[in-house]
Amino acid sequence: MKIQTGFPFYGQNIGILVFSTVTPRVPGDAGNSCSFKYPVCYEIVQGGFADLIEGSPEIKNNIISAAANLRDKGIRGIIGDCGMMSLYQDALGSILGIPVAASSLCQIPMVWQLIGRQGSIGIITGHSRLLGLRHLRSSGWSEEMRLSIQGMEEESHFSEIVIHGGLNIDVDRMRNDVINAAGKLQEKTDDLRAVIFECSNLATYSADIYELLHVPVFDIMSAANLLEYSVNPPRYI
Repeated sequence: MKIQTGFPFYGQNIGILVFSTVTPRVPGDAGNSCSFKYPVCYEIVQGGFADLIEGSPEIKNNIISAAANLRDKGIRGIIGDCGMMSLYQDALGSILGIPVAASSLCQIPMVWQLIGRQGSIGIITGHSRLLGLRHLRSSGWSEEMRLSIQGMEEESHFSEIVIHGGLNIDVDRMRNDVINAAGKLQEKTDDLRAVIFECSNLATYSADIYELLHVPVFDIMSAANLLEYSVNPPRYI
């Protein structure tokens, strides 16, 4: 075995870009390291999700700089902890030279292929009025990929904790909010074939949504697991 030298730590392949906020993170959330079955490394980005509604040169530079720090420490794949980081998917991928899933939304083209290019992909997002066409197009979405978007902004506990920065999370109340939003998505989408959580705070509840809707569910954790496999595939023989 040969180990490349020159890094400050070893054993982590996947790095996670997180904002400098104090929103509570429960297992299942990419911001909680207990969510992963492999070691990960975090890098803080100065800013918050509000900076990604329209984006700016400053937040772009902050994200790229933090991602470059991870790469330079030996990290081999990076995920973003906010779905609206999709604005900079192309920039991160082209500049860093390692695989990047800036957002769970970068799975849209893959999911569209998996469901046979038929039906609709449901997107459960933190705020339906803040997720714009630029975020979707930057993720690889194009118009033939049918989407049905359901926001969480009207769900009271989600709004309190995630949108308004509350600190006292109640996991059962949050689960009920997510289930309620998924029910609204199902009701308005006759041809629902898959669901993607845009908001990384919601991956905790993917199993609940699968049990409710009986369609494949994707989130930032599924993107992270794909990257981990791609840079550290198991040896079978």
